[in-house]
Amino acid sequence: MSSAVPPPTALACAIDPQSWDLDEGSYRAGLDARAECFRCPRLAECRQELSAIVDAGTPPQSMVWAGVAFSHRGRPLTTDAALRSYYRRVDGQRSSRRGSAA
Repeated sequence: MSSAVPPPTALACAIDPQSWDLDEGSYRAGLDARAECFRCPRLAECRQELSAIVDAGTPPQSMVWAGVAFSHRGRPLTTDAALRSYYRRVDGQRSSRRGSAA
């Protein structure tokens, strides 16, 4: 009798990467992405990768990585209020781009 090994669970960020992209998603999606990171079995490895790239001076931009949201300039958005404010600015930029194309 062979013991079948179940396939590895696909990571939520790999299934739906747009939810981790702050320029694409919504405030709610950003909160959900952070929460998914904290439940992820790979969180420790992601935090090590994040530390290495931040130490190298190339932090993520406009995304959530290892439960941390980063602005388009690579600055951590450490509070819900900072994340909400960032999304308001992004939404305002989206609106102005849509309005100028009309």
